[in-house]
Amino acid sequence: MTSFFRTRSTGQTRTASSKAGFTLIELMIVVAIIGVLSTLVTKMIQMAQARSFEANAKSDISTLTSALEAYARDEGVYPGWDMKLGGEDLETFNCFPILFENLQGERPPEGKAGKNAPYSDMAADRIAIIDEDFEEEYKRAGRDELFDPEIEKYYLDPWSEPYFYRENRSKRTKEDWMLKRRGFDLWSVGPDGENEACFGYPEEDEEYDDIGNW
Repeated sequence: MTSFFRTRSTGQTRTASSKAGFTLIELMIVVAIIGVLSTLVTKMIQMAQARSFEANAKSDISTLTSALEAYARDEGVYPGWDMKLGGEDLETFNCFPILFENLQGERPPEGKAGKNAPYSDMAADRIAIIDEDFEEEYKRAGRDELFDPEIEKYYLDPWSEPYFYRENRSKRTKEDWMLKRRGFDLWSVGPDGENEACFGYPEEDEEYDDIGNW
C-alpha cells in the first residue's frame, strides 16, 4: 500500500511539472507576440504622426501663401522685395523673421485691406523666438514676447524648424536657387531637418523631403 501511494504521488508530481513547463513556454510565446504587436503599433503611430505633420505643414504653407498674396494685393510687392542678394549664405538669405514681421507683426503699415488687421492669425503655439540659452535653437514665444516688437519671431513647422521664405519677383537675375521662378518661395525643410530644396532641383536618384509652395 505504501509503495502504491508513493508511486501515484510521484506520477502526480511529474504531471504537475509537465503542466508548469508548458505554461512557461506558452507565457514566453505570449510575451513574444506582445512584443511584435507593440513594435507594429509603434511603427503605425510613427507613420500616422509623420502623415499628420506633413498634412499640417501643407496646411500652414497654404495659409501663409494666401496671407502673402493678400499682402501683395495691398502693398503691390511681396515682403523682402527690397532685400538685395549679397554674399549671404543661400540658406539664410531673405527668409525669416521677415515672414512673421510682415504678416502678423508690427511691420505692415495699414494691415489687411487697410484695416490694421494681421494678414495671418497663426496660433501662438506655432510662433517661436530664438532661445538665447541654446544657440541656433528656438522656443515658444511667451505672451509678453508675442507683443514685443523688438523681439524677432518665427513661424515654426511641425518639426519645430522655421518656415523658409524668399521673395523672387524683384530680383533682376533669376538664380537656380529660385525654385519655381514664382513671386516667392515658401517651404519647410521637412522631417530630416535638412534645407535641401534651397539649392534647386534634386539630382538624379535623389529625393528631397522639403515641403513647399511648388
